[in-house]
Amino acid sequence: MTDAALPAEPAVPDAVRALLELADAEALLRNAESLASGLTDAGWMPDVESGRFAAGDWDLLSSAWEPNVSVFFEGDEDDVRRRAQAVASLLSSRSERCRFDTDGDDWSGWTLDDVRWTQGDWMAVHPLEWRGGGVVVSLSVRPDYQPGRVRAPANLHIGIDRVDAPADGVPRDDERARRVLREGSVIDRWYLTGELELPDDVIAALENDPDSRVRAAAESERWYRERTIVGPPPVIGPDVPDRKQPPARFAQR
Repeated sequence: MTDAALPAEPAVPDAVRALLELADAEALLRNAESLASGLTDAGWMPDVESGRFAAGDWDLLSSAWEPNVSVFFEGDEDDVRRRAQAVASLLSSRSERCRFDTDGDDWSGWTLDDVRWTQGDWMAVHPLEWRGGGVVVSLSVRPDYQPGRVRAPANLHIGIDRVDAPADGVPRDDERARRVLREGSVIDRWYLTGELELPDDVIAALENDPDSRVRAAAESERWYRERTIVGPPPVIGPDVPDRKQPPARFAQR
């Protein structure tokens, strides 16, 4: 294959690059407001669902209660590997800001057909990590996988977490949820709708929030709760509208 026929080196999208520049415990992972403003300034568009953003083909999930960010990209295995290596190269070039660390092989320089890509647990390579600014940035790659009838495409994952985050996560705190509901900003309440466990009175208040963005996020969360295996079945009847699908983007206020 000639050089002209070689696939172009994938560029790290501007929104991903800007996010990694902001990866700091105080600049980004301080609270809901710093998260939302940092992500939108970096070029990520908020979705209806609490904490979800997008930039082109890249998806982002974030949480304000124990602030953290997860970025995902799905696609062809070779494309995913090339893009993951481009992200690794960018992070390693910032040695003055973050320190590279891994407990496994450094796959950032492997060729795409290296057999080691699929020799790890679940055929996934060990995550690479960079530490600095009070955060740990992890990068992992998983190949195509089909445990049953549904095939999961290859994907890469970038995680950004505070180094002081509790290992077992933050416990449920109903009084904090009620305080955020009473005193928090629209962004605080938008993030609150996505917390895994909330008391019924908080859920009801969020579904009737004065801001349409919070109401839409709460409605989307209910839609998903009613369709999970562990959740209650959907309630459809003459007095309950059929929720055919969650809303796609922020509605106008």
